[in-house]
Amino acid sequence: MKQGRAAPHASWALLVSVCAIAIVAKLSRKHPEVQTTTTAVVAVATTMVEDAGAPTIAQQPSASDAAVSLPIRMQHGDRKRTARYAVRGPSSLNQKWKASGLGAIEAQPIPSPDESVIYVASLGGELIALSRADGSVKWRVPLGGRSYVTPCVDTKGNVYSASDAKKLFALRPDGKIAWTLDLDDEGDTACALADAKNEEGNIVFGAGKTLYAVTPNGDVAWRFSARGKIFTAPAIDDRGRVFFGAQDHRAYGVDHGKKAFAVDLGADVDGSPAIDDDGTVVFGTDGGEVVRLNGEGSAVWSSRVYGFVRGPLSITRSGDVLAGVYGPRSRVVRLDGKTGVEKASFAVPGTGALEFGVHGAPGTNQARRKTSSGRWTT
Repeated sequence: MKQGRAAPHASWALLVSVCAIAIVAKLSRKHPEVQTTTTAVVAVATTMVEDAGAPTIAQQPSASDAAVSLPIRMQHGDRKRTARYAVRGPSSLNQKWKASGLGAIEAQPIPSPDESVIYVASLGGELIALSRADGSVKWRVPLGGRSYVTPCVDTKGNVYSASDAKKLFALRPDGKIAWTLDLDDEGDTACALADAKNEEGNIVFGAGKTLYAVTPNGDVAWRFSARGKIFTAPAIDDRGRVFFGAQDHRAYGVDHGKKAFAVDLGADVDGSPAIDDDGTVVFGTDGGEVVRLNGEGSAVWSSRVYGFVRGPLSITRSGDVLAGVYGPRSRVVRLDGKTGVEKASFAVPGTGALEFGVHGAPGTNQARRKTSSGRWTT
């Protein structure tokens, strides 16, 4: 690509992948939703060129490839958690800066609406704002306890993050606390911003066995109780329905605080769901399966991948499902969106232990070529 202004989101897209995309980890059972621990955030400058061909793992997308990807303001990009990014894949990387001394980090960094600031939560119990330009710390705010979760940012730049202090924090762009909300248990999931029109609706997240919907003013709009601990980040469809899984073997659909369905998938549901363009939802389980349900909770297909699926799932522009798989064969798999049949996989060498594996799925970016194709970002 000729020198000039970078494509939107491109210069920091790989930064996001530092903590959230296709990561290998040996994780504690307490927090199956977390990512590999790092103690620094690294920004990379990218060089873009026209590639001779796409990797064999990539395939031509459907017409949905033309759909506009929303700005990245929450885990896996937007409330549907598809991890489709409106960027062009880099062909070479050069470190631009490195921000150290932030404490251990197990969550995806998230940018401000104007992309001048990067927010990251740490196991040191802080929410930290970094300058995108040079990585300098603009502010850091104590959260009272460790934070494993990816912050979310609304269009006004307000930042929301929960922590092990059993609180949800709302911070203004200048780092001042707007309000806090006391929770019944530790806040263990990334939040999603409801309201399909302008993203200024409820903040939805899990804490303990409770799914919360909180207004931008800090009032509880509704809460829903599952039978087991919630580690999955909720996904929200265009009708405002919320989907999540819990450690009671169930995949849930909730419509404005009321149960729409609860389906027993036979094992703990720790793989955060993603919603496809047709409204179907995919979940990962400790039974070594990826399961696709329709919006009413009926099974479309299930695919055995022979390892825990505990991280966030993602959906390509062609509708295929990407999932990270734990041992004994740790890998990333690509499943046919219509049938669940495994189409391709990428092995990641590991120990062979069941608790060692790939936590989370890669995102897909926009390869700007004459024959545009969705490609993996790893």
